[in-house]
Amino acid sequence: MWSVFVEAAATSDPESSDLRKYAQDQALTLITSSLYMDRKRKQVTKGDVKLEPKITKLSPSARPTEATIVDCVNDESWLKYKAGGGLVNDVPGGRHRTTATVKRSADGWKVSAFILKESGTC
Repeated sequence: MWSVFVEAAATSDPESSDLRKYAQDQALTLITSSLYMDRKRKQVTKGDVKLEPKITKLSPSARPTEATIVDCVNDESWLKYKAGGGLVNDVPGGRHRTTATVKRSADGWKVSAFILKESGTC
């Protein structure tokens, strides 16, 4: 999900079909809303994120259909730019504690919800 989010953010493309392959429900709404706002503001996000995901819960344990994943999303190198060039501001990215719920669907596993805490939480 994060890699297609990073790719879509480079052009602020909320219609990227790849987003729907890996995200659904609240997660998809959160991502596409962010991309729509960036497009409206004429901003793009360039760079990449570093991830350290860890599965902390599977349920049910016998044949899991849901997982909880905790991560420390590092967006120090994923910054907002004006569409015409130049940084939007000089505030650096940071490390964000993130908790995601991933659910198995007919199409495979998709992130259905996530909470991205403020910078400096991990």
